[in-house]
Amino acid sequence: MQNKEESNILPKFIIDEEERRQLKAKNSKQELKLILITFTIILTSFLTFCYFFFNYIEEKAAEYKLQREVEPKKLDQAE
Repeated sequence: MQNKEESNILPKFIIDEEERRQLKAKNSKQELKLILITFTIILTSFLTFCYFFFNYIEEKAAEYKLQREVEPKKLDQAE
């Protein structure tokens, strides 16, 4: 009797163990996808910020350069 119970319990344990491994693998894949999506969003946000920031800096540099060129001309005209 006990031998039959052991033979019934052992396959169930093996199936449960196999099922647990499959669920763990599936869960790991989902976590990896979420991590990659989060990383992609953060990277895209950072690159967008850098693009607009450097664009703004270039505009300000051009304005400053233009202002520096105009100032001496105004001084020459005033004299």
